[in-house]
Amino acid sequence: MLAQLLVAAALGISVQDQFDGAEIGDASQFIVFETGGKYRAETEAKDKTVAKGTWSVQGDVLEVKVASCKGPACDKLGKGYKADVSVVAERAMTVRSTPPDSPLSSGSYYCHFGGCEKRTGMVLVTHSARAPAMKYLLDYLIDKNVSRGGGLTVVWWGKKAADKAPQTEITWCGREEARAKAGAEQLAKDLSELAWIGAVTPRPSAAKDCLWDVQLTVKDDVELPPSKR
Repeated sequence: MLAQLLVAAALGISVQDQFDGAEIGDASQFIVFETGGKYRAETEAKDKTVAKGTWSVQGDVLEVKVASCKGPACDKLGKGYKADVSVVAERAMTVRSTPPDSPLSSGSYYCHFGGCEKRTGMVLVTHSARAPAMKYLLDYLIDKNVSRGGGLTVVWWGKKAADKAPQTEITWCGREEARAKAGAEQLAKDLSELAWIGAVTPRPSAAKDCLWDVQLTVKDDVELPPSKR
């Protein structure tokens, strides 16, 4: 976890900062991490469930303790949980929750202006591709997400790949396979518009412990065309 803490330090964002006053939710439920340590989780269903308790952060570990819960969904919202959190970019974080399907479920999140939402996480990695090409791809994929309404993906540039990358590859994580596979297929379509990348066929990842949904491994010798430099 040291690498993730160093990234967060370089960005000037701590895990505490990311959660202090944050609201995280979707159409079915939301959770609130109030400044001062109070915690609340609610469902948006007709038969509302409300759980209350406290939250705290030690290093990069979030802990939620639930003191009370009322409603039919207390089997899920009424239990405490812990989460290892990594701030991987200014507006992106990954979460590994115990249990994984807690109200703050494992996966990738986009955070901005005191709110976070779970999205399809796309991480770009390479062993030695040039920075301008990686930056172009990062901006290109962020712009693609914005053109679709801005609420589908969260994209970041990950740490250096240990192995050399002789070709560009798209892999999806099996943690939430339907979400990840759909994201990988959309990514392949987006990249097909870039002749200097070429066609890439998505495939399932061999990784068993991924918190991203889609990984784009960029080949080491990729070159931006002169018109993009």
